[in-house]
Amino acid sequence: MNVAWTSVGLFIWFILSSLCILLHALNAAAGQAPGARTASFLGVLSNSALLGAAFTSVGALLGFIFGIPRVPKYSAPAAPQLQAGGAAATGTPPRQQDDRRLTPNTNLEDISDWLTKILVGAGLAQLAVLPGKLTRLAEFFHASMPLTAEAALMILLNFFVLGFMGSYLLTRLFLTEAFRTVEEGGGAKFGRVAQDLLLEISPGASKEERDAKYESYIYTCLYLDPPDGFERTIRACLEYLENAGDSPNPRILAYQAMAYGQKYDWDQKHGAAKDALVLLRNSALAAVKRAVEAQPKLRTLLRTTWDPNDPSKLRGEENDLEVFFNDSDFKQILDSPTG
Repeated sequence: MNVAWTSVGLFIWFILSSLCILLHALNAAAGQAPGARTASFLGVLSNSALLGAAFTSVGALLGFIFGIPRVPKYSAPAAPQLQAGGAAATGTPPRQQDDRRLTPNTNLEDISDWLTKILVGAGLAQLAVLPGKLTRLAEFFHASMPLTAEAALMILLNFFVLGFMGSYLLTRLFLTEAFRTVEEGGGAKFGRVAQDLLLEISPGASKEERDAKYESYIYTCLYLDPPDGFERTIRACLEYLENAGDSPNPRILAYQAMAYGQKYDWDQKHGAAKDALVLLRNSALAAVKRAVEAQPKLRTLLRTTWDPNDPSKLRGEENDLEVFFNDSDFKQILDSPTG
């Protein structure tokens, strides 16, 4: 609704400005000889339109730069290579921004911020000489167009402000809402994309293909909003392990432990029974043991998600197993030297 009313207001402003140009062109033509009135009218009208369009574009560009919404800055885990990361921001009931694997590209925002500061600073520094510069600019257009300097100045100022205000307001009203929609709908989109990974597994797929598909799906689910994220992960891990035989993918075991850690933290904060928490704790410990036994290098990854003081992460990131940090059984496995 705000966008619609703003658009209507800007359109009315544009229509009124265009009518003023039309009246100015008629007035200029009225002072000419009868045979030159049409040429004078079209000359003033077309040049005024060109001048207005040019400064509308300049104003719109500046309005867009000033109006670009800011995405909150937060740190995200690095892309997985040899090892994959755990899930971020676990066990927190409200949705958090840093629970995502993907982060928005803010290069345009940074450029906008820099240009805004430069333009404001330069504008304040040149404020005293601005009237003279505008006068010279109007005289330049007067010399090259059939427009008086006064008319050229009014046209360029009016359409510059129109372009700036229109672009700024529409950017703030439309683009901010669009960014918010993308941010808030990200979790559901990730869920659909992740589910598609499992649907692509054919009945006759090789173990390597199944492992890769399940690993991608499970890893993605770890970054969905709780409790849906860890519930999906646990279900997928159990489904995978039913058919994995004696040599399951060690990373999937590590992700299973992380999901149990997320669920433990969530359930503990929501008043779960002690017996249920003990069962989750034992399940997470068993998954950690199996993962480290199958691939000792995973101890480093798991220790990162378990130790809140790990120097390789920022506080609040990769904290799936931190809820077990004071557990001696976890400490015995994860605080040992990497094998």
